[in-house]
Amino acid sequence: MVKIRLIILIFCIFFSNNGFSAQNFQIIRDAEIEFFLHKLIKSTIENHKNKKYFPRLVFNNEYNAFVTGTNKIYINTGLINKSNSLSEIQAILAHEIGHLTLNHYTSRLINTKNLSNYSKFATFAGVALSATGKLDANSAIGLMVGSNDLAKKSSLQFSRIQEQQADKFALDQMIKNKVSLKGLETLLNNLKNEELTNKDAITYYYRSHPFSKQRLKQVMRYKMQFQKKSIGEHKVSINNNIIPLRYIKNKIKAYNVDPFNIIKNTENKNDFLSNYSRLIALYRVGKYDLAYKNLLLIEDRLKDYPFLYELKGDIKFNKGDFNSAIKEYEKAIHSFKEVFSPSTDLIKFSLIKAYLQSNNKKELKKSIMVLEEILYNNPNWSYLWRLLAKSSGKLNKKGVSYIALAEEALIKKNFIKAKKYVDMANRQAKLPTSYRVRGADILARINVIKHNNK
Repeated sequence: MVKIRLIILIFCIFFSNNGFSAQNFQIIRDAEIEFFLHKLIKSTIENHKNKKYFPRLVFNNEYNAFVTGTNKIYINTGLINKSNSLSEIQAILAHEIGHLTLNHYTSRLINTKNLSNYSKFATFAGVALSATGKLDANSAIGLMVGSNDLAKKSSLQFSRIQEQQADKFALDQMIKNKVSLKGLETLLNNLKNEELTNKDAITYYYRSHPFSKQRLKQVMRYKMQFQKKSIGEHKVSINNNIIPLRYIKNKIKAYNVDPFNIIKNTENKNDFLSNYSRLIALYRVGKYDLAYKNLLLIEDRLKDYPFLYELKGDIKFNKGDFNSAIKEYEKAIHSFKEVFSPSTDLIKFSLIKAYLQSNNKKELKKSIMVLEEILYNNPNWSYLWRLLAKSSGKLNKKGVSYIALAEEALIKKNFIKAKKYVDMANRQAKLPTSYRVRGADILARINVIKHNNK
């Protein structure tokens, strides 16, 4: 059985600036959880200036979330695990987006020397997508995107005034989009109590966030003025399947707790969450046939559910049944009814791996089509360019392969290699016009970068 060797590129980025203790930040890409968080963002700030924001899950137990000036919002697993309601998470997401919308980050990028040092670590840091389980931190491939954002985090601190401005932005958005203020009120009450009893409590939201009674008073004023009657929590759903918070918490735990303990503790349990946890545990330890049998136990609860098809595909892929994996991944993608869903890019990534394993000419052609689709939304995802080069090379499309390698080299700032590959591509008579134009664009970008660095 031929296997694609997955490059393990997870490194630790340590931050120890302005009151932050040394922490390990590792981004984990998971289609289902990113879909869940993306829907929460949309329901909280929908149609706000037509901007799109992308959630990224950070494997860290602290109750925290942060932004770095890009359109990404980083959410700790600890924030999800320790939240008691969706509105609590929505409030924090809205607050962080407030910092982005109000351009607070531009005035808070400080300590340039330290930032440069952190960026050196970030060059080697990867964004993790699990090879044997979407959240398995022990086995993941590097996607090489977003690491410099994490490096910036250590240099971002917002002033008390900026925090209050972000609070107001969040409250305005929550009122406008009918998001309950109850979760935010509960959160701030808890923080107030923790501030009085234990300033170092692990659930203290944002050690860089100065807490003030005024923040709680502001929430109460909004509540009295705009939400005198309590309103229900938003629900996240897809294809008539509701995705509850407890399910997402259970998934995070299933992928990060000792799988043998999960198998032992759920042995005689037959409820939905226990069956799901046992399925993931069996999958993680390589018992794919038993995992698939457990998957069938929960199948009736999830009708036309993209992420169940995705999980089936993962099991089939790891068993070496690539044709079946392809069918499941394609079902997952086709079952999405969303006009725009970034989660499909991650499932497409899995589909591409299956296509490449099949070594079938027809599937290789499909892999190129899907890669071009993903690269449209993720042009700086260097590993995708590597895969495009591989697929094209297998089909003897040398020119396309060279341009893909040139894009990868440019992302990695290897300008000499990028120019070399463009020159090699231009010597190919059958190079498609679109890729010849892309080659010219690569050379133009190299010249701009060199000029700016003078």
